[in-house]
Amino acid sequence: MATMETQSTDKRVDLSKLWPVGVFLAVIGLAGLVVLSGADKHHLWGSYIFGFVFWMSITLGCFGLSLLHHATRGSWSVSVLRLFESGGGWQSLLLMAALFLPIAFGGGHELYEWMHLDEVQKDPILQHKQGYLNETFWLGRIAFYFIIWIVWALIMRRSTIAQDESKDFRHEARRGSGGAAGLVMFFLTVTFALLDWVMSMNPHWYSTMYGAWLIVGSGYGALALVTAIVCHNAEKEPYRSIVSPYLTKDLGNMLFVLTMLWGYTTLSQFIIIWNGNIPETTTFYKVRSATYPPGMEGNYWAFVGFILIVGMFFIPFYSLITPRTKKVPSLLKKIAIWMFCMAIINIFLIVVPSVPERANLGPVNPSWLVTDILAFIGVGGAWLAIFSWMSTKAPLVPLYDTRLQEAKAHAH
Repeated sequence: MATMETQSTDKRVDLSKLWPVGVFLAVIGLAGLVVLSGADKHHLWGSYIFGFVFWMSITLGCFGLSLLHHATRGSWSVSVLRLFESGGGWQSLLLMAALFLPIAFGGGHELYEWMHLDEVQKDPILQHKQGYLNETFWLGRIAFYFIIWIVWALIMRRSTIAQDESKDFRHEARRGSGGAAGLVMFFLTVTFALLDWVMSMNPHWYSTMYGAWLIVGSGYGALALVTAIVCHNAEKEPYRSIVSPYLTKDLGNMLFVLTMLWGYTTLSQFIIIWNGNIPETTTFYKVRSATYPPGMEGNYWAFVGFILIVGMFFIPFYSLITPRTKKVPSLLKKIAIWMFCMAIINIFLIVVPSVPERANLGPVNPSWLVTDILAFIGVGGAWLAIFSWMSTKAPLVPLYDTRLQEAKAHAH
């Protein structure tokens, strides 16, 4: 009897084991970043902003997809809702707010040209944008974003926990309205937040597709991560009771949709800028192109872009268009892990060349690449610790919604 109970326990998902791993990675990564950067603050913050933006994108991706679930009440997303709440819940958002503080009160002056008044006075474009791009207003906006995200996520989380306990459908009905309104709030605030964090590092450049492009990329990486977790634990409870070819097909179809959306927004931004042919809007592609500007010969950023075209679009596209890939959890897990890795490279290509003086060094500069990796590991370790801790605070599959269990029980 004891042996049977032990086997049953062994077959349950236990993400709490990742908590000490996350803490260890956070300490090692962030300490290593500080030590290797030394007195070079530009080096320190140039790598840190990459780690922060990537894990912020995963956090926002999880948060946005949880709002989509509440707005549409899709059955497929029940399987990953708790993972969305762990990765994009109020605790994760609070963590990312805390991790932003070093940038807000130290690193910003190393990253954002418009924070230097002497540079603003010499540049008519920066003077024109000074009403929006000034440090006080910038900090106020970002504080507002975090407050509204945290409060919204907290309300939604408490509602799902309350419904687990009471089984009262009224909670779900209210979340439907909150999710729909939340999606509007999400797209508006996240668009401006991404402009403030990333686009403003190149204050002379702008793109009307930028917010939608990065939001799609955030959802792409977040869904790939949680899909990999579900498929990896498909033989363990509670996922064993719900994982079926129908569920993995739905998860695969959503990954396919996000692949298509990423390709669409990426190509649309390029075509709009190419068609406009305005010098100040082409700078983003100029430093990432195969026709290198003087002083940037052979920087290989264009090779990274080629990797993304093939790896982030074509490989997932042709893999997920195949029915068998979406029906077999082990195959779907592999493509989901691949997509998550591509999401890392995508943020790397967007953020790193935007760091002042970094574009001309290329993507494989050894001293910078090491600190980039350490920043990724350090911020990611802290995120993983909160994610794993939050996963233990509620059942991994909501108790109030049994559609997936019923679908598997009645499947033929």
